[in-house]
Amino acid sequence: MASDLTDRIDKAAELLAVKPKSLTESLESNGIKNDSTGVFLLEASSTSLEDIICILQLVDAQSMDKKKLQLKAAASILKGEDPFKKQEEAKPKVAEASNVQVIADIIKSTRPLEQHNDRELLERYVLDRDHQVEQELNKRARQQNFVLLKPGKFEPGKEEIDIENSLDLLKLARKRTNPTITSIDGKVLPIYKITELNLEDRILDLCPICGESLYRGYCEQCTVSFEGIGDDERAYVALISKSDNFNPTGHSDKKAVVTSATKGLEDLKTTWPSLVQVFDELKLTGDLPKLRIIANRPSKADPFFQNGSRVFGHKQS
Repeated sequence: MASDLTDRIDKAAELLAVKPKSLTESLESNGIKNDSTGVFLLEASSTSLEDIICILQLVDAQSMDKKKLQLKAAASILKGEDPFKKQEEAKPKVAEASNVQVIADIIKSTRPLEQHNDRELLERYVLDRDHQVEQELNKRARQQNFVLLKPGKFEPGKEEIDIENSLDLLKLARKRTNPTITSIDGKVLPIYKITELNLEDRILDLCPICGESLYRGYCEQCTVSFEGIGDDERAYVALISKSDNFNPTGHSDKKAVVTSATKGLEDLKTTWPSLVQVFDELKLTGDLPKLRIIANRPSKADPFFQNGSRVFGHKQS
């Protein structure tokens, strides 16, 4: 669709003797982006040639006053019509069923989230994991567990949701307190909160010295803070912590390396020059220490779930 609109813009710009970029900017400033949604908006029956002409006139109002016929033809081109086709050859354009559905979906997506039913919201969440949709679903569930996943192994953030059973649990969440596990077809399955699928909330930063998880940049075990320290600096600290000249149990060594890290990578390289070549080679190959992981979703089947609390360590994957 985007390439189709690009072709139309190029033809219209040539007819009006303006730059395609100027025409594209004028369209985008009026809510018509160079994508499938832009095409549907231009072709919509609610969009008239006069509407498009008004947008075209904004490109260069002074010169457009003398191009009334060109403006009409250019507007027709943008709408997907051929203004130079002979009248007897012209045929009424019938929207394809798929286009009608897409337009209906666009209209549906512009409605306030509160006006969507549960199924619409959950299906929309499955498509793009939108944060606002997530929050609306969480609100309807009264912050309770209601999401069931289909069996199988999936990449974090790409888990497949069992829509039908999740909708049933969402409905029940309005009337009762949902359990955290359930049995379906003889299988005991965990029930998740919708927020537990949010990747951003599951990302953990690890301490470059001891490997334990950080809380807002602070390592409770090392009693030092890495808040505001960049990824490269943290990776360099991780290399230092494994060197023979560093005492991982000594607070003075920890404090010294963190102080240097706050000054930047160059200060670390100056203070610990023996690791410069190692760091540069690892960075070049993308093999620097990994200090950020995606936490497992909490569940009774989670080996890191103990007594209702998560237990994280540097060996977690």
